[in-house]
Amino acid sequence: MRRAVGILTLICAAACKPADAGSAATEAEAPIHVQTAAVVEQPMPDYVTLTGTLRGNQESDVAADAPGKVVQTLVERGQMVKRGQVMVTLDARGAVLGASAAEAQSKVAQSQLEEAQRECERVKHLLETKAISQAEYDRQTSDCTAKQFSAQAAQAQSLTAVKLLGDTRVRAPFDGVVGERYVNVGQWVASTTKVVSMYEQDPLRLALTVPEADLALIKPDMTVSFSVAAFGDQKFPATVKYISPNVRESTRDLVVEALVANPDGKLKPGMFAVAKVALGQVPRPVVPSAAVVKDDTNARVFAVVQGQIQERTVQLGSTDGDNIAILSGVKPGENVVLTPAADVHDGAKVQ
Repeated sequence: MRRAVGILTLICAAACKPADAGSAATEAEAPIHVQTAAVVEQPMPDYVTLTGTLRGNQESDVAADAPGKVVQTLVERGQMVKRGQVMVTLDARGAVLGASAAEAQSKVAQSQLEEAQRECERVKHLLETKAISQAEYDRQTSDCTAKQFSAQAAQAQSLTAVKLLGDTRVRAPFDGVVGERYVNVGQWVASTTKVVSMYEQDPLRLALTVPEADLALIKPDMTVSFSVAAFGDQKFPATVKYISPNVRESTRDLVVEALVANPDGKLKPGMFAVAKVALGQVPRPVVPSAAVVKDDTNARVFAVVQGQIQERTVQLGSTDGDNIAILSGVKPGENVVLTPAADVHDGAKVQ
């Protein structure tokens, strides 16, 4: 009895196993339905990708220009200022006294000059009438000349004192935004001390580093499109204006600056940018964007070749609307799957 049951079990297993395997193979080989689009060749924008940093069109660490104690600070970080606006005030009492003393000395020197000039006129007349000797006349005219130089020196000292008085009020050198205020009330500053940093926010400059191999591609007035991490895929336009005349030996590149309109102050100096410089139109194989599958490392398409799917890793080029240029991976005339579903994979058969 036991022997009969064992035989029946073996017969059942042998009969059932091929049927299940055949059913699975049939199901795996079933063709799938896909929608395809042809790879076509058409002119697409060509560009070179560069990296760079945004800078203020004008940037300055404003110095005090005069020694003294800070008595008033009138600006804060991020504040808009106009050219000539007072940002920091220093104690001016010493400068006022110095300016007054220099002005008084200048007036004394001017008075002495006027007296010497009158004396020179008098001795000139005496020389003409032979009332004095030539030596006496020369001595007097020499004194007159010395008084003239003394008056000029005193006037210059007076103007210097007035300038020092004016320097006790630190003013903005241009219209811009305050980046940082370095001093506080009560702090003593020297004439070279930085008191405020500021920059001009419109326009900005995009400083790009161009590898030596790409130098011939960059020309003035070329269009640049760039993005920054703060605003995702949003593109900002710029125009190449300034090109460095020399290649840096340490990095084998040069710096190119493009001007960026920034009327709303959305972009900030110091932002890192990835830029694309348009070089013109070049014929490329093109596929719809719906045919491209992207992940963290690469991009793929699924080509249909003789009724079977081939997964291809592709190198992407520029985009134009819903079309993407393919630099490598497919050729014009091939067909690719649009919006690949989960059942689309390498080796699958299509209807």
